[in-house]
Amino acid sequence: MRHFFSAIAALVLTAAQAGAQTAVDDILAGARADCESFEGGVFDPGNAVNAVDLTGDGALDSLVDEGAFSCTSAASLYCGSGGCMLHAVVGDGVTSWQATGWQVIDWGQARILLIGRDGGWCGGIGAEACFEALNWSDGRFLTVMSAAPVPAADAPADDATRPYSTDDFDATTYLPCSLNEPTQDQSCPAGVLRGAPGVATIRITAPDGAERVLEFVDGAITAPGTDDLTWAKDGDNWYVGIGGREYYIVPEAAVFGG
Repeated sequence: MRHFFSAIAALVLTAAQAGAQTAVDDILAGARADCESFEGGVFDPGNAVNAVDLTGDGALDSLVDEGAFSCTSAASLYCGSGGCMLHAVVGDGVTSWQATGWQVIDWGQARILLIGRDGGWCGGIGAEACFEALNWSDGRFLTVMSAAPVPAADAPADDATRPYSTDDFDATTYLPCSLNEPTQDQSCPAGVLRGAPGVATIRITAPDGAERVLEFVDGAITAPGTDDLTWAKDGDNWYVGIGGREYYIVPEAAVFGG
């Protein structure tokens, strides 16, 4: 009987590891596709994938740092003035942030992921140092960071959608959004990169402070790093759900411009 339960535990562990590897592969595949779609570039992941225990349970998780990515046809494809995308893969779940760097530290029994942020997240200007500490608890990362970057009191109007800037994106905007219930009664900052008509990448800061990436191609939507995506088109708007807890409304104008 003991061998039976050991075998079951091994199967569960193998399934979790397979889910994590699939999530990492999806992130890399999305980055590769972005590069190849831009003038036929050649993608190199470099040392982006890091095996790290993020939860303190002794098992290795994955951190995928897009700062290590390179594309021969676009030197700054994966990073902006606010940093590069950082994806934490725990099991088959992915949590993402825009970060200027990261480090994992131990504080007593707690395992803490420390990430560098654009200064706007701390109420300053973009170039100022700002850090966010996150710890894993009950299946998610916890933080005291506000759910959206806070513009400095004297910031110009163009900086209202921090950490997204028109220096790095074709457009910045706020999208209706909500957490846990599809009320879409909050506003989430977003940056839009447009390609051919109907092709766009939208980076959104979710209500909980994580960053999501939505890829639009000919009316269809994908979200790198997650398979738990639902969406529907109604009139001029796409209604998007992620993981049964994040909800967004994306108007056609955000994708096509105008």
